[in-house]
Amino acid sequence: MSKQCTKPRRKRDVEWFKDKVLLVQDQANGQVLQEEELEFLADPGTPESSS
Repeated sequence: MSKQCTKPRRKRDVEWFKDKVLLVQDQANGQVLQEEELEFLADPGTPESSS
C-alpha cells in the first residue's frame, strides 16, 4: 500500500527558491523562525519528474 501525502507539496519555482533564500538569510541574521518556516526549510520540495 502506498503512502498518501497529508499535505500537498509546493512546486519548485522562482517563488519557492526566493522564499528559501529569504528564510536562510533571516536565520543567518539570528531571526527566530516559526515552526512552519523551519519545516519549509527542511522540506526538499517536490521530486523532479524523470520525463
